[in-house]
Amino acid sequence: MCFVIITGRSLAWLLLSLAAFMLILTGIMTPKWLLGQPVITNDNNVTGFFVPTVGIYNRCIRMPHDHNHCASFSFYGLATDSTVYPTPWKAAMFFLSLCAAIQFSTVLAGVLACCVQSVFKKSVISLAGAMQALGGLFGVLGLLLYPWGWGAQRVKRLCGENSEPYIPGDCSIGWAFFVTATGVAQIFIASALSKSADRASNSDKVQFQIDEGKQLICLA
Repeated sequence: MCFVIITGRSLAWLLLSLAAFMLILTGIMTPKWLLGQPVITNDNNVTGFFVPTVGIYNRCIRMPHDHNHCASFSFYGLATDSTVYPTPWKAAMFFLSLCAAIQFSTVLAGVLACCVQSVFKKSVISLAGAMQALGGLFGVLGLLLYPWGWGAQRVKRLCGENSEPYIPGDCSIGWAFFVTATGVAQIFIASALSKSADRASNSDKVQFQIDEGKQLICLA
C-alpha cells in the first residue's frame, strides 16, 4: 500500500532545497560575477552609464555601434581555449554545475519521499541529505576556484593590470557571486534539516495514522 506522508519539517526541507537549487542556477546563468568600471554612454544625446560585467561563462560588453551585447564566451564549453575561457573558471563551472545537478536530484528525491519513504531499507530523505552535503562541498570548491582566475588576461582587460588571483583589481564583486554563495550555504542548512525531516516522517504520530488506515498523512 502506498502512503503519502507530508510533514511541516519535510516540506520546509524540500522548499529550502528547491530555493538553494534556484539560487545556484540563477548565479551560474547571470553574467554579474565581476563588475567593471562604468562606461559613459551617449544614446540619442542622452548621457548614461553602462557597467561591463563578466560571469562564470558569459559576459556583457558595450559594442562599438552603441548597443549592449551579452553572450557566452565559452564557445566550445570546457574545450574552449584557456586564453578565452580561463582554466580556473572551467573548473569552477564544472563543480558548480555538479553541485546544481546533485541539488536538483535531491529535490526530486524529496518529492519522491512523499510516497516512497525508503530505498534498500535506507530513508530517502536521509540519503538525499547526505548527497546534499557532498553537493555543497562541490559548490564551495567552485566558489573558491572562481577568484583564482582573476589573474587571467580576460579579467585584466576588464579590471586592469592590478587584478590577480583573489584580487579583483578595479572591478567589484557582483551580486551573482553572492547569490550563488547563498545557495551553497542553504544546501548545508537543508542537509542539516534533513535529519529532522526524516525523524518527522517516521514519527509515532505518522505510524499512528498509518495504523488507522489513512493513506494521505499531513502533519504540522
